[in-house]
Amino acid sequence: MRRASIIVPVKNCESTISDLLSSIANLDYPKDLLEVIVVDGGSTDRTIEIASRYPVEIIEEPGLGPGYGRMIGVKHSRGDILAFTDGDCIVPSGWLKTISKDLEDSTIGCVGGSVLLDRRYSIGFSARYFEESIIRVMPLSHERRIYHTLLPFKHLAFANLATRRDVLEAVGGIDTVFKTFEDMDLLQRICDHGYKILFDPDVYVWHKHRQTIKGLLKQVYNYGAGGPRFRRKHPRSVITRWYRAGLLLFYSMLSIIAISTALSPIYGLASSSPIVLGYIGSLIHYFRKTNSMVKSIVYPAIDIAVIVAFCIGDTVSNLKTLYSRSKNKK
Repeated sequence: MRRASIIVPVKNCESTISDLLSSIANLDYPKDLLEVIVVDGGSTDRTIEIASRYPVEIIEEPGLGPGYGRMIGVKHSRGDILAFTDGDCIVPSGWLKTISKDLEDSTIGCVGGSVLLDRRYSIGFSARYFEESIIRVMPLSHERRIYHTLLPFKHLAFANLATRRDVLEAVGGIDTVFKTFEDMDLLQRICDHGYKILFDPDVYVWHKHRQTIKGLLKQVYNYGAGGPRFRRKHPRSVITRWYRAGLLLFYSMLSIIAISTALSPIYGLASSSPIVLGYIGSLIHYFRKTNSMVKSIVYPAIDIAVIVAFCIGDTVSNLKTLYSRSKNKK
């Protein structure tokens, strides 16, 4: 086995960090080949105090975001394998050993897997939605798959992702300018350099999902805010083409409904029929999946809210960038 570094960016994780570090301490991996680096982004709670009880290296950074924290962790690490997870996750005992075995294949540039609901903690309605939604907020797969290209809804997340040091150095490291979408950016560059991405169902973590719909929508809004930078950096990406098409469809639909409603409420209602049909289709899907009338009624509405939150986050971020550029020109 090779030397491995587990890098964890945290901020105000006092209620979850102990579970993560305890699970890392129980990993089935040689302790002399493992280092754990916790990078704190300006916690105001007891996160550092709790983390200091474990055999980990703690680094403090001024709160420039999890991407920056991960890159700081990489710079201080010594492992050939770089494994990333988050402060609200729990890793199973075989997690790192499976990662190490997968990365023995030199053609694999990155490995990861599902981010599953931690049922001991996440029991709220919002957390259940994370697990059962058509729109995947977190990665989920029960099959071993290899991807040569980054695809929508089939990508990994930094909550459960690992790579080799030589791969990360070859692709230019983690882009710390990204506040969100930094995992997508890294995966895209790994694919662009000819490496493959492995989705291994045996490489999974448990995650403490958001407990409120408000928290979920805020998270999705922040995800959307990273979209414009990703599209500018990777204009030929399959992800970019999908997002552009999705945004075009979203705003075209809004425009048609707004104009139709202004002309006549009846026209507005008629132009909204695709949304109504989509809602009915989702309702049927969710009822078959969950056998719950409440979920089948509410989940489609949350799906719509998630799409809207993502698109608004994308649009606001784009407008801020355009405003900043125009201001700098003056």
